[in-house]
Amino acid sequence: MKAARLVSEIVILSARSVPITAACLATRLEVTQRTVYRDLGDLSRMGVPVVTESGPGGGISLLGSWTSPLSGMTRDELDSVLIGGFAAADLGYSGELATAREKILSETDSVFSSDVLIDGPDWFMTHERPDELSVIVAALRSHRGLRFDYANGRDRLIRTVIPLGLVVKAGRWYLAAQTPGGRPRTYRVSRITEIRLHYVSVSRPPGFHLGDYWARSQIEFDRSIRSATVKLRVPNDSLGDLRRAVPGRITDEAIEAASIEAASIEAASMADGASSAEGAIVVDLPMEPSDVAVSQLITIGGVEVISPLAVRTALREQARRTAVCNGL
Repeated sequence: MKAARLVSEIVILSARSVPITAACLATRLEVTQRTVYRDLGDLSRMGVPVVTESGPGGGISLLGSWTSPLSGMTRDELDSVLIGGFAAADLGYSGELATAREKILSETDSVFSSDVLIDGPDWFMTHERPDELSVIVAALRSHRGLRFDYANGRDRLIRTVIPLGLVVKAGRWYLAAQTPGGRPRTYRVSRITEIRLHYVSVSRPPGFHLGDYWARSQIEFDRSIRSATVKLRVPNDSLGDLRRAVPGRITDEAIEAASIEAASIEAASMADGASSAEGAIVVDLPMEPSDVAVSQLITIGGVEVISPLAVRTALREQARRTAVCNGL
């Protein structure tokens, strides 16, 4: 488990008076050097002052006299801190997290943590706590497989998988897993029933990283549902509204490409002694089917659909109906 590995790295580095090389650390933890460097980045973001020095005699160490506040914690307390308060509550570690916080606060004079609150779920969203989470946690900790029924639309499928990790996003839990010999997939935990442990022992595929997989899967899903490209003319002061109405990396990339093209056209026009400034840019934006696209675009002030005609017509009709309903 990544949480246990991060703790091991802190303990190893805290106990050493001289740097350790990434190769040696990787060998001790039975992981790749790439994993070690990724973990060091995670530790730095958590506030652990990791220092790396290249060249002969260099390696990895902790800055100055920094010491870890982790001594005296149980495994569950350490895990509760590393996975975060919101996830720890769902996974049944609220008590362990409270105890761990007290142990950490007793070792530090920092009070900044009392000024920060992380609220996991979206506004007005029902908070789900699937009963199946405890079985999944047991499988991840004991390196065992899972067998469960999965509701996919009207179909109920039976799946036997190797669990790869859990992700919580906006209060919803997702299981990353793969069938033996298959590719990793994402399962909504609330759609899982009849779950039980399976296999005596399983191994995750070499090189799998949960964060990388989740980032890729979100982009792939977004691309799969954006089946049509809509050409829009958007006022510059409405680009923020476009990003909020149609969020995602695909939208950011489309706006960036349109802005670069608009700047190039403007530069060419100025060189010719003319001006093409209109206060708007033309964006070729992949979007979901027409009904969804219209519901998103109608919230953007001053947006114009150039093509396709079907979306332009549907947006105009929706705006007309809204105006009639409001007595205009």
